[in-house]
Amino acid sequence: MSQEVSLKQRAWDSFQFLLCLGILGLLFVYLVGLTMGLIPSGQAGGAAVQIEQQSDVSLAGAKSIFIRPDSPIYRKLDIVTVNRTETNLPIVTVTGVNVASLQQTTNGDGTSVEADQLHDLWQFHSAELLEAFTDWQKADVEIAFAEQQLQLTEQLAQASVESHKLAVERLERLVHIGTEAGQELANARAELLQAEIEGQKDIHEAQTEVRLAQREKAMLARQLALAGLQPELLTSISREVDIVMAEVPESMIQRVKAGQRCHARFFSYPERKFYGEVLYIVPVLSQELRSLRVLFAIEDATDLLRPGMFAEVGLGVDPRSVLQVPPESIIHIGGLDYVLVRKSDADWTVTAVQIGELHESGVEVYSGLEDGDQVAGKGVILLKSVIAESLRVR
Repeated sequence: MSQEVSLKQRAWDSFQFLLCLGILGLLFVYLVGLTMGLIPSGQAGGAAVQIEQQSDVSLAGAKSIFIRPDSPIYRKLDIVTVNRTETNLPIVTVTGVNVASLQQTTNGDGTSVEADQLHDLWQFHSAELLEAFTDWQKADVEIAFAEQQLQLTEQLAQASVESHKLAVERLERLVHIGTEAGQELANARAELLQAEIEGQKDIHEAQTEVRLAQREKAMLARQLALAGLQPELLTSISREVDIVMAEVPESMIQRVKAGQRCHARFFSYPERKFYGEVLYIVPVLSQELRSLRVLFAIEDATDLLRPGMFAEVGLGVDPRSVLQVPPESIIHIGGLDYVLVRKSDADWTVTAVQIGELHESGVEVYSGLEDGDQVAGKGVILLKSVIAESLRVR
């Protein structure tokens, strides 16, 4: 009896084992068929097709994105129409310091200060600048004196040579008629040659003094230029102005030019604007800061400003026509700026733009957009990964 039960148990265990092997075999065949594409797509791929049809955002090509109009993410996009507007907001805003100030150019009795006395009215924000400017002014006196000495030396040398020439000519006539010995004529000719040599030597020394004085002035001028000041500008200005110096980044320097109007807000007078213009752009690029030094002439008729005061300078405040977009429209990827431009209800293009300053009314766009373009505003940040992917498509 026990032997019969044991046989039945073995038969049942064998059946279960074979059944499991069969199920595993069928599952293996199904998976292999699915992988190899042997199963019809209408059966195995139905779920994948359904998911693809329900995708809200997809790539449509290089710099091209498809966004389903009835999708939730589409409704989160604030679509803005770009219109050209008139503005006088600054093109570039930089921080500067008042390095030199020309004080009141009128005397106590209301008369104007003489032009040759204006240089005494400059005040500087450092003792080094004041010393360099004073030495530069003294160099003019030294040059004038050296040039005067050169002129007198040339006149003296010429007069000495002429005197000896006359003596030689007189002795030549006397020797010719026999009233004077030839030795006297030879001595006179030697003295003439000596006068010419000494005259040339004196002239050379006087010319060297002039060149040394000019070199000293040039060295002082370079010293002032390295500090941010062009000394010629200080002598040519004849009205109450302050010179503000600022470092403009290399990437923005193409927007700055000499004579460009600007305004400044000094931290000491935040409620007041002082107007002026770009006076000079130093031609040498700063290797450390990758910037160019720009000088501004700021009008200060009421004599409120002082050297050393800091200011925020806005360049390019003349009225102009601009395109602006909300700051939320700008996507920064890989060192460049992009916006998402709508071409149709579902098709969008990733467009590179060059932008300027951020103002309360928006960000100024210099290139990449046209009047009437529609761009994505708020919510576009949700698409940054897709935008970045579209830029990698070739």
